[in-house]
Amino acid sequence: MTDSTHTPRDLFGAVFDGKKVGRPPFWMMRQAGRYLPEYRKLKQKYGFLELVKTPELAAEVSLQPIRRFGFDCAIVFSDILVLSEALGLPYSFKEAGGIALPRTVRTLADVDALNDNPENLRQKLSYVAETLKILRAELPDRALIGFCGSPFTVGAYMVEGQSGSNFQKYSEMARENCEVFSALIKKLGNAAQEYVKMQLECGVDAVQVFDSHAALAPEGKYFELSGRECAKILELPRRNGGRARSILFANGMGGRFSELLQTKADAYSISSEVSLGAVVSEYGGEFCLQGNLDAALLSEATAGEVRKAAKKIISEMLPHGRHIFNLGHGIRPDAKIENVEALCGAVMEFK
Repeated sequence: MTDSTHTPRDLFGAVFDGKKVGRPPFWMMRQAGRYLPEYRKLKQKYGFLELVKTPELAAEVSLQPIRRFGFDCAIVFSDILVLSEALGLPYSFKEAGGIALPRTVRTLADVDALNDNPENLRQKLSYVAETLKILRAELPDRALIGFCGSPFTVGAYMVEGQSGSNFQKYSEMARENCEVFSALIKKLGNAAQEYVKMQLECGVDAVQVFDSHAALAPEGKYFELSGRECAKILELPRRNGGRARSILFANGMGGRFSELLQTKADAYSISSEVSLGAVVSEYGGEFCLQGNLDAALLSEATAGEVRKAAKKIISEMLPHGRHIFNLGHGIRPDAKIENVEALCGAVMEFK
């Protein structure tokens, strides 16, 4: 397969099938957002949630990085906590930064009050479906990625009531109040599955599960607390019978890759402190790896340093072949546009 005769969407699918390609497909976590001047201009006029919930605006934000940089993949502009809001627990942004929820989930009665009726969920999240339909029509030759937060990660916010904490109350619930924790995770899992089914019906090429607080699970307990529900979500693209695939991003799990493998994702997004080559050497496997340039380089390094680091990662992964180039985490708001341009050139022109 040569990149010049196939579309970016074909390139994305090829790496999952283990086909040899000249370079990896490329996108960046949080590629639609605050580092882009065109996004900041929109943000002066519209609030974040207004952008997310207005399909035409969410599609525009999703398309901005494609127009500027030509990434192989577009990811829908949304938020992991839209699932909490659809269940009846909305969220807002605090003036000092971070998110806040008006109440918390601490009891079985609180869990029972969450409305996970499939029709209700689809109605509440229909704006995401409409955004995806716009993007699919606009980008027939590029891979389209949908996503959801993992039940474990979304549950952390719902129990704690805010971001920026150490999630002590959530950890205590998982450890000491298993009945409420299990009921919450199961309800969130059912809701997430319905949400992902809806996205698959809109023609996405992959669904990424963001397990941003995976590391809250004690060592050896990841699958029990989070991975089991993630596995049910990650299986949906295969059950759907189409070409869509699944990706798991489990943050802070360096050195615990064996626990992630229990989820049976098609691809695993790996943070920057872990060598992709080392993962391949130790585990081999038919899975893809995604990553894993340090996002700090786009803010702090020179364009030449970014290019050098990117080429090193690609060269390391070429023998394995199953590689999607990305960052190890989301791009920072202070990333330099010239460094993103240098990164795009390094990946897309790789020989």
